[in-house]
Amino acid sequence: MNERIELVAPCGLDCGICELHICKDNPELFSQLISQGIPKDKLPCMGCRENEGKCPVMSETCDTYACVSQRELNFCFDCNEFPCIKLHPSLDRADVLPHNIKIYNLCKIKNTNIQEFVKVSNEIKLRYFRGKMIIGKGPQI
Repeated sequence: MNERIELVAPCGLDCGICELHICKDNPELFSQLISQGIPKDKLPCMGCRENEGKCPVMSETCDTYACVSQRELNFCFDCNEFPCIKLHPSLDRADVLPHNIKIYNLCKIKNTNIQEFVKVSNEIKLRYFRGKMIIGKGPQI
């Protein structure tokens, strides 16, 4: 995989558009993240795969990353137990964390391909956090 594609985590989150990664090109964001308690030595984050599931906001290895690695899979959708409880959406902090778009992202990757996904992942994130829900049409930008 090329570097940009390698930034898509096994769970479907795109580390390439995460603030912890893009702060490498934004000193103001870098400082803001440090002021929020992210250790300076963990920034910029180079992504889940590069960090072997050790996200700067977690104290231990991500269980989802460990599961995919143990099974020698590339993405969660490659597993015969997909979708599992680790990917279940939750209302808790849904307004600030992208955890509820994992299933959508994984389906998008599986049904198109990883190259097409990275082209639209920023729009997916934008729809999730800034879109206005129209019943029957989904979130509109």
